[in-house]
Amino acid sequence: MQSSPQGGRAAAERRPSPPQRGRPAPERGRGGPDRKPGRRQQTGPGGGRGGPERRRGAGREPVGRPRRTGPAPKARRSFGTDRLNTGAIIFSIATGLAMLAIVERSVLEGGPIGDPGPAGAERPLDKPDAKAGVPDRDPQKRQTGRQPTTPVAAPDLQALTSQVRDLTLAQRGPAARQEYGTELDRPPMVGVSRTSRDRTWVFGTTALPVPSGRSAMPQVSLFAAHWSAGKWQPALSGTTAFAGLVGRMPAAVMSVSEARLLSRYNSATAGQAAAATNGSRVGDGLMLPWKVGGAWTLGTGDRASAGARPLGALAFWGGDGRVVSAGDGRFYRFCAQGDRGFVLVIHPSGLATGYYRMRDVARIRDGSVVKQGDALGRTGTDAPCGGAASPRDEVQFALRRATDTVPLDGAQLGGWIFRERAQPLLGYAERGLLQVLPGGLLANLGPVPPTEPPGAGDPKPKPGTSPGTPPAADEQKGNTNSADTEQ
Repeated sequence: MQSSPQGGRAAAERRPSPPQRGRPAPERGRGGPDRKPGRRQQTGPGGGRGGPERRRGAGREPVGRPRRTGPAPKARRSFGTDRLNTGAIIFSIATGLAMLAIVERSVLEGGPIGDPGPAGAERPLDKPDAKAGVPDRDPQKRQTGRQPTTPVAAPDLQALTSQVRDLTLAQRGPAARQEYGTELDRPPMVGVSRTSRDRTWVFGTTALPVPSGRSAMPQVSLFAAHWSAGKWQPALSGTTAFAGLVGRMPAAVMSVSEARLLSRYNSATAGQAAAATNGSRVGDGLMLPWKVGGAWTLGTGDRASAGARPLGALAFWGGDGRVVSAGDGRFYRFCAQGDRGFVLVIHPSGLATGYYRMRDVARIRDGSVVKQGDALGRTGTDAPCGGAASPRDEVQFALRRATDTVPLDGAQLGGWIFRERAQPLLGYAERGLLQVLPGGLLANLGPVPPTEPPGAGDPKPKPGTSPGTPPAADEQKGNTNSADTEQ
């Protein structure tokens, strides 16, 4: 039976051709077997190449293998693109995790992102921020054998207060016991007035409280201190060390003019202080501590507690009760508690005046400039630095230098000269022929010299009375007017 030419051609096409040497084996795919060059492919009835079988992806079978029956296998997909996409996803995730770790570390250590150095840190990792509390995470730097430095001690104001107390007892204790006439019953009262920004310079006050039952003026001192080499170096007024510290005080703590005034106060001798008050040299033109023209009662304190001096603890009371500064100077307060305290005004000559027992003390900064006649407080019975209770509202008044009280004998204040006598033990004020004893009224004539001859308007004792006898109530107004005419 002869086959048709078409059938023979189809069978020839189905026969596999042996593989050619030097050429790769034909690829099976959707396109069917390889096309031979120069040979035209026939299309089947369905319009596709090779008929329905070729459209289903059928290809030639390898030599030696039986022909597979059943439906043609599906063509394999190419996984090259899928593998590339998977790698990109993994790389993106790894990069994101790394960036998240960098940001987290930067937030914990407080450094800006992107700075040079360890990831996310502004400082090397072996010096973490103490506030953040981040431990050292670099083991290599911990194994270098570097010893940690010993932290330097910070200035301690409590330690300074304790040192100043001990220094006050050692340097001022003996004089205070003699002045008070008894042993001390309380520790010194230390107050810090100002400190430098770094707390290495301190200026303040210290006072030895008056024992109960005594009416003496409190013994007080200024102090300066500097923190150096891990310890305090304090000094009290009246010493060479105090002058050195005051001279080196930062301008933010103490002005140059105040430092110069304190240096004069610190170096004033007993003779210089006496000369500034008795007219031997130009003084400060001091007056009595109330308004000019007013008449107050002159009093004294307990003689036993005032070193047996009749004017050792001078006191005044009366008038409107308003206490003013006896002269120009700078204001300092000791035993400060609200509007209480002992007030010291240091005058240009280096002499100082002290005011005690006042209430409503002026609440101004230590070292502030005050003028003669400026209000300091009001008479009272307050005793913030200790002492006996006062029987009336009064102000205790004294002259001072850096180390002790200046005797009032020969002092010129408010147009009067104050005198002390040993036989009999007596203290009084005089102006010309007029004398005022304790208990008598004393007119404040202002900063005028007491050596002027008494004028017609001077207050005179009434005939038949001894000097210092308190005048009658109707004569007090006349005394005040006479003081005004003499001013």
